[in-house]
Amino acid sequence: MPVAAVSPASPLMCIAAALAAATALAWLLRRPDAQASWPRIGFGVALLVFCAALALQLAVDLGSGHSSLQLRWSARPGPLHAVGMRTMAACYLAALAASSWGAWKLLRRRG
Repeated sequence: MPVAAVSPASPLMCIAAALAAATALAWLLRRPDAQASWPRIGFGVALLVFCAALALQLAVDLGSGHSSLQLRWSARPGPLHAVGMRTMAACYLAALAASSWGAWKLLRRRG
């Protein structure tokens, strides 16, 4: 039985999820005031790690010529059609842009 290949971005995704979960748990236990900066920093760093994982996965997928992200779509009921690499890259870039913007909003210095 063949073993599925593990993506090189998987450890980074796990780290991002652990950082977000730890920040959320700490926030639930401590309930900081509105001026506390550590929740923003924790979630911002988690988003930065997520951005790195997305960029790495995009590079791996573009280098290999196929994507590990199995998107399929159909305009009508019936069999699903595989999405092309351009659409896949556009999805990765949209997710990367959204998470980068979120990290920037969380980590920028407040005036």
